[in-house]
Amino acid sequence: MNKAVFDEVSVLWAEHMGLTFPDGLRGVEIHGEPVAYLDFCMAGPLTSYVGSRRGVLDPDQLQTVRECARDLRALLPRVHRRENRAYVARLLRIADLIIGDATDQESSL
Repeated sequence: MNKAVFDEVSVLWAEHMGLTFPDGLRGVEIHGEPVAYLDFCMAGPLTSYVGSRRGVLDPDQLQTVRECARDLRALLPRVHRRENRAYVARLLRIADLIIGDATDQESSL
């Protein structure tokens, strides 16, 4: 685990948890799934990641983060209101940090 990545994810996740789901994203779908479902799917792995205090995810959790990142990346260009875009971009940033750290760890083995 990269401590700087863990610290940034922890801060971003704490910020995210303090927000309500934006009204402008209610009913919005990407790849047939509501955006609210992506937010929900990310919550489990991110809570585990931060809660472990070691930045650890099992392979299934990491796959969930990868799939959500793919969908968030596809969604972001369609989101125009600043607060909605910030909400999606924060989740995507968290996912990208975790994926990047996991990739770095895998390549160093």
